[in-house]
Amino acid sequence: MTHLKTYKVPLLITLGLFVFHILQKDFKNPYERPIAGDAQAYYAYLPAIFIYQDLEYAFIDKVNEKYYPTPLQKSFLKPAGEGKVNKTFPGVAILYLPFFLLAHALALLFGAEADGYSLIYQVCFDIGLWFYLALGLMFMQRILSSFSLRPKSVLFSILIVTLATNIVFYSVYDQSVTHIYNLFMVNAFIAFMLAYKNTAQFKSLAISLVFLVLMGITRPTNILVLGLLFFFIPDLQFYKRLFATIFKPIRLIQIGCIVLPILAIPFVLWKMQTGLWIVYSYGDEGFNFAQPHLREFLFSYIKGWFTYTPIALLIILIGFYNLYQKDKKQTVIGLLFLLLLSYVFSSWWCWYYGAGMSQRVMIDYSLILVYLLAIFMDNSSWFAQGFSVKKVSILVVFGMTIILNFTQAYQIRYGILPGGSATETQYWDNFMIFEKRARVYPHEHWELVEDYTIDLKNTEDTTIVKGSTYWKEEDWIMSVNDYDHYTATVKTPIDLARKGSKLKISFDARTLNETKETRAVFLYDKKTVVFDLSPYLKLEKWVRIEFMVEPLEEIKGIPRLYFWNGGSDEAVDFKSIRIEHYFSEEYL
Repeated sequence: MTHLKTYKVPLLITLGLFVFHILQKDFKNPYERPIAGDAQAYYAYLPAIFIYQDLEYAFIDKVNEKYYPTPLQKSFLKPAGEGKVNKTFPGVAILYLPFFLLAHALALLFGAEADGYSLIYQVCFDIGLWFYLALGLMFMQRILSSFSLRPKSVLFSILIVTLATNIVFYSVYDQSVTHIYNLFMVNAFIAFMLAYKNTAQFKSLAISLVFLVLMGITRPTNILVLGLLFFFIPDLQFYKRLFATIFKPIRLIQIGCIVLPILAIPFVLWKMQTGLWIVYSYGDEGFNFAQPHLREFLFSYIKGWFTYTPIALLIILIGFYNLYQKDKKQTVIGLLFLLLLSYVFSSWWCWYYGAGMSQRVMIDYSLILVYLLAIFMDNSSWFAQGFSVKKVSILVVFGMTIILNFTQAYQIRYGILPGGSATETQYWDNFMIFEKRARVYPHEHWELVEDYTIDLKNTEDTTIVKGSTYWKEEDWIMSVNDYDHYTATVKTPIDLARKGSKLKISFDARTLNETKETRAVFLYDKKTVVFDLSPYLKLEKWVRIEFMVEPLEEIKGIPRLYFWNGGSDEAVDFKSIRIEHYFSEEYL
């Protein structure tokens, strides 16, 4: 109870976000399973070892067929040596383990499906993330409380950084990546190293080394946490004493007995899977340190850290300014550390790290932002009695960053900003908008090859294949209704469409009654693309709707387009159909 009282703010933050998460989570929806995306790869070690005894992962095909729609089936096996290897490192699976074992025990006890992926496993996996988030924030408070900072400054800073950064997105909406777990391990490592510095107890050093090695076998780049250690303990004499202690024969033996069994885990798994002791499981994926995407990593609309997490830039500016007045050496170390992080992470081949919000790799080191904000708060008179312009200004700014963060998290989760990788036009066109609109925003590097406006007028040289169009309200339209379930079919003459092409189809639509079934149907060669229109149609109002088709091979025939109301009585008019053909071999 004493600990609960001490850490009530981190626990309340976690509880609040957890409730927000649960209110909109459907665990039975196959598109919302917590064990998804990257987590499918990290997690697969556990059922492979404890349930199926199958490190060749033959069970994955059946699991995918049973639990995951085709777009969500994760490919994580890479050919290597005499077999296939799980491309991910196993460290985070050790953190998953207690919750996996709990789920397995409950499944066996209550007769649920004990296959590693049924509902009970999904729920326990989800709860595990919140457990580690709570611990991560508690260690954060413990670390900052060890410095000469006011408790109010510490707690306020934890609150702001948690709610105003992408920690919200990767806890509330996306549980598939390692960064909340990394946040916990980083903070635990720093906390125990500070405890060792203050007490010289070997126990604290041993625990901190366990976390360091565990981070290393989760993501090798986690070794960068040593830069954060130098930031918090910029004392050369401490490291001399540390190495003197570590290299004492008795301590070296003790450390080896603690660290080596953990460090050996990936090597043993590689040997069992491939016959090789050392495997580079990421294939062609790697770093290009000669061409970092530093500007894009920090400022672009494609996952830019400061673009989607502006509180980070604000804290860095005001925090280091205040820290410089206090400790110039620590300021230099901190700035160099953040520059190193940005350089290394922006040199990865996929510098935007897939779909998601902001630069998720920076979540791991949120501790430095909390510390810098606490320094600023401690040096201000914000906690003085009464209101002032300064206090109100701080409240407004931080309140706005929290609102912006939750808004952008929602937009990315529900596809308003697809994948968190918007164009500049798309970002500002949807700024603080909660309604998903059917829009396609071409990127700057897309080349416009051709564009056509479809002629709906009935003439001899017509684009209409079958069906009829109508003159209505001084324009040619085509319609679906209770007796015409299909509109006319029109040709969309496109040349040289192939892999890398982006076909933007746009039109105006107006519904005359409620719609649930009406959709656009785009046909090319033997393929059919169906686009649901019901989320975007407005009653008695013309709406511009756009969608995109990306062929995976050359289109040989002439594509066709029609609209269908699913055999219902839905009445919808369509006009002003346009198709634009863009091309780019690059994704982003």
